[in-house]
Amino acid sequence: MSLDHHSPDSPLDFQLISAIRFDPALRDASWNSSVNADQPSPFMLLPYHFDRLNAAAADHGWQTISASLSWASFQQQCQRAVEAYNGPGSGGPLKLRPLLRRDGSFTIEVTPAAPLTADPMLAAQISPLMDSLPDTLGEPVSLFLDKVATPSSPFTATKTTRRDHYAAARARLGIPAVGGTADVLLWNSDGMLTETSVRNFALFRRGRWVTPHDSTGCLRGVARRWLLEQGLIVVDNQALLRKDVVREGELALVFNAVEGCRPAVMHLRKA
Repeated sequence: MSLDHHSPDSPLDFQLISAIRFDPALRDASWNSSVNADQPSPFMLLPYHFDRLNAAAADHGWQTISASLSWASFQQQCQRAVEAYNGPGSGGPLKLRPLLRRDGSFTIEVTPAAPLTADPMLAAQISPLMDSLPDTLGEPVSLFLDKVATPSSPFTATKTTRRDHYAAARARLGIPAVGGTADVLLWNSDGMLTETSVRNFALFRRGRWVTPHDSTGCLRGVARRWLLEQGLIVVDNQALLRKDVVREGELALVFNAVEGCRPAVMHLRKA
């Protein structure tokens, strides 16, 4: 499926966003240091967030962003946002939400993040073939299949402040707008699974964790990129991830760059 990046109906007042975990515990995560020029960092996969914002700007035709947004300034702004924050959870794990405007300026919102109970990428090691899951992974996410299609667009393939389609999907399933242990699994007009409302995902197929192909219009997420590069998940090149082959109760993986990777359990209907 091709995406129309120049739709005349695309609003001009949106901002590009990312969601970054700040957590002092990440300084001890060698996998996180390895993507940061082998330097320990309390920010999860920070260079990938910078790459993601620049790539999204190019997708939306924001030609001046690459010249106005430098890696050094991005790092500095993230660090300053943490240092300036004195709200709830100050000193502990935080979620940073950079908002990038068309003119290259950006601000960063900061809110508390839930503490980790294990390495945030530990869940990528599990499979349905295991007798049991590590207790440290916590409660699996309840993942409900959406009732209607969410058409693919530049606003599903990139992370922006235009998020009505995700809010609508959660509302259809009676899931609170934010938080909770439930999420909704979206699919596009071709019946291909794409993503959840706040996470990328993978299903276990043919002995591997398989995540949707970019051509479905799924979000090209930061944690997804890292998992792909490590060979912990693979892209669906065979159209295996169709909505009509999801099984009730099957194990799934969901992941983003605030929570890391988590187990989930699929449900075809919500009571």
